[in-house]
Amino acid sequence: MKPKIPAQRDIRNLLLNIFGFLLLWEWLRPLKSVTDTQETFWFVIFIGICFLLLFLRVPFLYGALIKIFLMFYMIHSLYFKQSFLNIEWLGEFFADFIKNIGLMFQANWMGMTPIFRTLLFCILLWLMSYLLHYWFTYQKRILLFFVLTIIYITVIDTFSPYDGNAAIIRSVLIGFVMLGILQFERLKEKELSEHIHIGKKWAIPLVIFILFSTLIGYMSPKAAPQWPDPVPFLKGYGQENANGAINGIKKIGYGTNDQNLGGPFIADDTVVFTAKTEKRHYWRVESKDTYTGKGWELSGPAEKEIFFGENTALNWYEAKTEVEEFESEIQMDLKYPHIVYPLGLTSVEVNPDIHFSVNTLSEKISTYRSNDEVKLDHYSLHYGYPKYYINHLKEVTEPGSFEQNADFRERYTQLPIDLPDRVKELAAEITSSQTNRYDKVKAVESYFQVNGFVYDTQNVAIPEANQDYVDQFLFDTKIGYCDNFSTSMVVLLRAVDIPARWVKGYTEGQRLELNSYEITNNNAHSWVEVYFPEFGWVPFEPTKGFSNSNLFSYDLTATGNQNSQTSQTPQREIPEEEKAKETAATPISKDADNSIFEKLADAFSWKYVLIILLSFFLVVYILFKTQKKWMPYLYIRLYKNGKDEEVYFKAYQALLKQLDRVGFPRKDGQTLREYSVQVDHFFKGHEMEQLTLSYERALYRKDNARKEWMKSVELWENLIKKISS
Repeated sequence: MKPKIPAQRDIRNLLLNIFGFLLLWEWLRPLKSVTDTQETFWFVIFIGICFLLLFLRVPFLYGALIKIFLMFYMIHSLYFKQSFLNIEWLGEFFADFIKNIGLMFQANWMGMTPIFRTLLFCILLWLMSYLLHYWFTYQKRILLFFVLTIIYITVIDTFSPYDGNAAIIRSVLIGFVMLGILQFERLKEKELSEHIHIGKKWAIPLVIFILFSTLIGYMSPKAAPQWPDPVPFLKGYGQENANGAINGIKKIGYGTNDQNLGGPFIADDTVVFTAKTEKRHYWRVESKDTYTGKGWELSGPAEKEIFFGENTALNWYEAKTEVEEFESEIQMDLKYPHIVYPLGLTSVEVNPDIHFSVNTLSEKISTYRSNDEVKLDHYSLHYGYPKYYINHLKEVTEPGSFEQNADFRERYTQLPIDLPDRVKELAAEITSSQTNRYDKVKAVESYFQVNGFVYDTQNVAIPEANQDYVDQFLFDTKIGYCDNFSTSMVVLLRAVDIPARWVKGYTEGQRLELNSYEITNNNAHSWVEVYFPEFGWVPFEPTKGFSNSNLFSYDLTATGNQNSQTSQTPQREIPEEEKAKETAATPISKDADNSIFEKLADAFSWKYVLIILLSFFLVVYILFKTQKKWMPYLYIRLYKNGKDEEVYFKAYQALLKQLDRVGFPRKDGQTLREYSVQVDHFFKGHEMEQLTLSYERALYRKDNARKEWMKSVELWENLIKKISS
């Protein structure tokens, strides 16, 4: 192992830090185009300060304090209206922090707030800037990150509106300059000399070569693309041809015909509506109750019920479902003669001359003025957001009284007569070990997360005339999108006599700003609702890559009720391993119940959190200040009993670091032997010179480094203790 030339605050290191900063900046530039992040300025400032502190070699503790202060200032500027010096906002921040820690333990990644995501992103940038600095300063390597940057830009350029032409040129220039400088540094390491400098003889030819080759590459004629651009293909293929026919691929979005499911579709980012809402949730349009083997339809003509402002026609919840009242405002871009609404709709605010006609089978709510359908521009919704307690849902083990109704049971457990037997057998196998309805439903929902199922919108088969849509997906292809997953879950549940229905509408959409979301045709989606006696209809999400937006948690206040229920009905004791698996497999809504962490937030004010942070920094500071005392014992523990060929070189470098730490650094241009004589003279001994001679034999004469280390380990240990005493 060659000894490293220590990092210096010279022009070379300054250039490397500047270029590293610029290269990392290229990763931030596309964020405005591909995410809902708009304030990238603060992130650029943050990584710039990170690289500056690393170049100046500011001690870790001071640098960390500066970065933490900057993160707090950034978060305050983006999300809080109070003055930065008004510490009240810190209480809100730490309450949000504790809440999000709870969401992390629940694996509810989608539910994290923008404040917490910003904090995590800053920590990621902190780590990335350190790793880049370490790679090009100490490891003298940057090729891997350079290649990853080029790949990242090209992918973003291809599949998003971001124009990466200028970014590619900038990245190539920066990357080639860094590669040239680092190659020079590696050559200098081989010579073990710091007298060699990257002057005009190196720098000018390097810059000329890079500029010339880049210019030639930019100006040279380009061959035509060998592969077609995938984006125009996805956008154009499937459009109507001259005869009005579709070229085999459907366009995503809401449609009324679900009788023949299957086949690929192309994306469409046309905005359907925007919503201002405090809760993220799915937006319902309608449901279907009859599975035909190819798709969905309604079981028959339904009676229409009329309501004006207050919803008197539909009800989804029963007595045991707790709800919390919320309001949403809808602004339609694509106008339809119906409304989109959340589960639990209670009323609609709109012009007084508008009334609503409800199809009681599909639960589609159409909009009318007099006898004519009308397309609304804007309306407000009031709804009850449900809170589902898992331990209560698990109490459902038998059909309820409502399921005794023949029409209800026929409608929501209906299956085709010719449904393949292996579908029914699979349903029985999945649910056989479960004793209550909730666990059976979760077993079916979780089945799609493993067992080789893949979410794909392109390579999706269409069943043949003699094939069942669900059977093909479950046993033959295992490739599909939401319609495949949701339909299959409904069929599997019905096969074990659990009432379920297929629901279609839109997902939550993309956040524009706080409590504001944009829903496009790409958000068109289908999911499952399952009936639970005394609770009503409960949504579930089987589609791989999607998470349930509704609130599922345990009622920690119901211990007494659970115990009484347990005493009446024997329950199977669930091992800890199964509990862990169940928790991991359960999609948790992003607004999941965080009662434990909310109580902690109430119990611990920001003052206590500040005390904990200060205590932590005090411990770190003490360790930093006393490192000259404890670091040698760490080195001894790490290297004393080492047996590999590299241990001698690592131990000797550790000794040099300790000498530098105690105020006896090696001077520029000083050989190891000269330095060892100087060390021995200062400490009045001969150990350093003896150790250096042994080290040089291992390094230059290619003697067995392990044998040399075994002979010198005691000498090394005594010396490192001596210089640290």
